[in-house]
Amino acid sequence: MQQRRDRVTPVLFAITVMLALTVAGIIHVAHGGEVTGPFAVADQVSSTTKQANTPYVCWDGNGAGSLTRCPDPRGEDGMKWVFPGYQEAARSGECAHGETGPRDLFVECSMSWRGTPVYLHYAYWGEWRTGQRKYAAIGSTPRIEQRPDGAMSLFWRPRRLPTPHGEASWVTAEMVEGRGWSVAAYAGDGEVARAALEEFGEIRDLREWRGLPR
Repeated sequence: MQQRRDRVTPVLFAITVMLALTVAGIIHVAHGGEVTGPFAVADQVSSTTKQANTPYVCWDGNGAGSLTRCPDPRGEDGMKWVFPGYQEAARSGECAHGETGPRDLFVECSMSWRGTPVYLHYAYWGEWRTGQRKYAAIGSTPRIEQRPDGAMSLFWRPRRLPTPHGEASWVTAEMVEGRGWSVAAYAGDGEVARAALEEFGEIRDLREWRGLPR
């Protein structure tokens, strides 16, 4: 009698495990998934739950428990996050990587805007003061203003200079103190350059610098 019970117990256990896996597979398929293995459902659910339960979404799309756990924006994807107007600049013209020189990243967008050629330069400087010195060299004293996020904005007023863009010889630029991201606008008229910088060169609020609440 004892030997019979010993044989029955493993069989019942095996049947129970198979039923559990079958039910899990049915639930997964009913929600539009595919069964690729006995543990695929458990792995997917735990991963999805971890992502959905985080209160913040970092600029790179990853979830986080706090914004301090998100990295600072970097690379081309970081540039698109830091400059919300970049996407519109890309739609309005053509954007391409350029020679970086002292910059870690440099993307130039060219377009015809308000009937005149306009160039936007988006850049990242590993040492932000290198960028500051670059634009200070145009000879325009920057206007320094406090932003709503508490940081200081440096805005270089339009100045006419020899540029690589021919008739687009009026240059204006902006960056945030302590941050390596900068944007400059080139146009054939100082007012057009200023307006283009305002239209396409917004620098994201530092309170959203690393991400947003979910």
